[in-house]
Amino acid sequence: MPENSSPDTTRIDLIEIASGWLVGLDAGTADVRAFEAWRDADPRHAAAFAEVAGAWSDMGDLRLLDEVPSPPPLDAGARQDSAGDAADLAPAPFGNRRKVLRAGIAVGTLALGAAGLTYRAAARESASTGIGESARVTSGSAMTVDLNTDSRIFWKDGDPLKLWLDRGEIAIRLTAAHRLALLTQGGTFHLVPGVYNARIRDASCELTVLEGGGTFGADGHGLRTGETALATAGKASVRDDGEDLARVTAWRSGTLVLNGESLDYALSEMNRYLEDKIVIGDPGLSRLRVGGTFATSNPAEFLQALRTSFAIRTRRDGTGSIVLTRS
Repeated sequence: MPENSSPDTTRIDLIEIASGWLVGLDAGTADVRAFEAWRDADPRHAAAFAEVAGAWSDMGDLRLLDEVPSPPPLDAGARQDSAGDAADLAPAPFGNRRKVLRAGIAVGTLALGAAGLTYRAAARESASTGIGESARVTSGSAMTVDLNTDSRIFWKDGDPLKLWLDRGEIAIRLTAAHRLALLTQGGTFHLVPGVYNARIRDASCELTVLEGGGTFGADGHGLRTGETALATAGKASVRDDGEDLARVTAWRSGTLVLNGESLDYALSEMNRYLEDKIVIGDPGLSRLRVGGTFATSNPAEFLQALRTSFAIRTRRDGTGSIVLTRS
């Protein structure tokens, strides 16, 4: 039976534990109640299991042979080609699915990736940004992706295109006649040509449809222009953001738009772009409400607005952080 995890368990460990649960459930040897207790104990558990189950679902489409031999050790070059080789194999009857599951998990989460994460091994290209940086990448004429601060993606050509959002925030432009599977820790979005904004939030992913549409998850929940879906552990809640889309896309012009949010929230958003963070030195300040449009490349304008509107003082502490206090 898979072991339990502690608050210090890494993402790699969680993937391995989730893989063990999936094998046990498929074989009929796992205690279902124990599994449900493990899954429900921590959102990270549910997200890890959804990721492993999604990888296994993808592997099921590869039509593996009846008998799956133990794979030999793979070198770096062979890892890129292994998924494509599997696609040429013959169908397997359901009776051998347990063998295929074990082999699939072994190949997908162990042999293919030193870190144990299927998406990192399968993706042919990657891009990332540091704090305060932005970047743009393209996949031929099919897709353009803008990366916001502290973001990382992996992508792979195909039909559909596959894009993994590992961390941070991106804007996607998908051109006509192409489809995209956007894989995130919250679940998988299936998108038609259009424009989208996706952002990782803790164990969830927030996707806003600026133009276009698509579906989410196994139940094919539909998404339309102007809607935002918050996906967590394979389930999504959807809201209509039709009148607030400018705020979602403001980062692409280097600005942060605030409309009466708490100072706590404002700082969490501004600090995404800053190496030296802004922190509250007086707890009473957290209740203040902040509005306006501010440049993300330099906090001076934002800090001046706080001084002018609320008579807030600023100072640097020994770590370089900017501390806010009352006058």
